Amino acid sequence: MLKSYYFIHSKDDHGQYVVHTEDCAFLGDASSRTLIGLHMNGESAIEEAKKMTNDTDFNGCFYCAYSSHTK
Repeated sequence: MLKSYYFIHSKDDHGQYVVHTEDCAFLGDASSRTLIGLHMNGESAIEEAKKMTNDTDFNGCFYCAYSSHTK
């Protein structure tokens, strides 16, 4: 099932941008996030975010994108 994925503009305590699904309780408000787009999973969304930003420091949310969460 496709979901919209977003990343938060500020890095977390591990120096990474966190990727969330559209329905995550920890997503935050619209002014603090960027839409990545529709994806089947967090891994695909993270790959797209890396292309969008030319940055490699992304991690999936522990709660909504656990399969792509690395720390």
